[in-house]
Amino acid sequence: MSSPPTRSVLDAVRSLLPAIADAAADVDRHGAVHSDVIDALHDAGYFALLQSQAVGGLDADLEVYLAATRELSTACTSTGWLAGWLGVNSWGLSMRDPRVLGEIWGTDRRALLCSSYAPTGRLHRRDGGFWLSGRWSRCTGARHSSWLSAAALRVGADGAAQDFMAVLVPRADYVVEPTWNGLGLRGIGADDVVVAGAFVPDHRVFSWLHLDPEVSATALDRLPQPTVFTLAGTMPLLGAAQRAVQSVGGGEGRPALSAIAMAATDIELSLLQIQRDVADLVRCVEDGGQPDTALVLRTRRDQVMACERAVGAVRAVVQDVDRYEGHDEALMERLWRDMQTARKHVSSNVEQVLSVAGRSALGLTVDDLIW
Repeated sequence: MSSPPTRSVLDAVRSLLPAIADAAADVDRHGAVHSDVIDALHDAGYFALLQSQAVGGLDADLEVYLAATRELSTACTSTGWLAGWLGVNSWGLSMRDPRVLGEIWGTDRRALLCSSYAPTGRLHRRDGGFWLSGRWSRCTGARHSSWLSAAALRVGADGAAQDFMAVLVPRADYVVEPTWNGLGLRGIGADDVVVAGAFVPDHRVFSWLHLDPEVSATALDRLPQPTVFTLAGTMPLLGAAQRAVQSVGGGEGRPALSAIAMAATDIELSLLQIQRDVADLVRCVEDGGQPDTALVLRTRRDQVMACERAVGAVRAVVQDVDRYEGHDEALMERLWRDMQTARKHVSSNVEQVLSVAGRSALGLTVDDLIW
């Protein structure tokens, strides 16, 4: 059960949905979500949902963040995707050095982070820290952000990789190169971010391979990182699918009506599975444990199948759109483009995930959970 503050955030987000829906065509046409929308989401408390209470955040239930992101995406898939990634990038930072929270939010309570976890940066050891250089592609919301959270490889003098690291870089140390020109999700601003060379102090560098067991993190932040991020990439697809199903009136003939019923059922099934998985994950970490391979894999399987069902639901509506009363062809065309772009994200890699799930079902060894 969500607390009163988080329920009020959901109510505030819902109050923004009509205006966001009205602006969706302009977002698609101009390729940007207006900064006023980002400000309104700040005012609603959306970006505080996964933020640490140490800096004024809510440390809310993960389910509340997922629901708010999905509902935003019913109004505008670009806005939901953009807000979802900007929101989730504030999660998990209590796992880092305590100084990090103060540096990011000490003087700017509305600071946002963009991210890329492809390890395309290189870190070279220096006294007190590292020298970083690299280019990261498709950093959603880079133009709305004042920090970069990115992956990089620590390399030795011989150039060989020694560790897989996460680094935090302030806006003064990187440049944003406008490169995003997607078929769909036109407004997410997934541009390239370039660090030509910057010093990163030790406390802003974090090893994914050598986690510090002494770090006192919140239960929310102890959830598996790949799980939270892939769920963040699923909600916009489910929101877009709900919008497609809800946007058509009566159908012509039984095939059209049965297709709508099947699409609605698939969406409901996906939401129920995700709610079950999130509840089990949260219960595990709140009890002081760590989710095992079976639970993490089940969650990833259900999550990726939710993406697949969402795409199928929109396909079912779009391919017979002329059979439905009151359909909006421009809306359906935009939703279809958004889905085709969103499904290319790593969170929607259904064949790869199901191959791992298949190995597990057959009792074979599963040794890689970061797919």
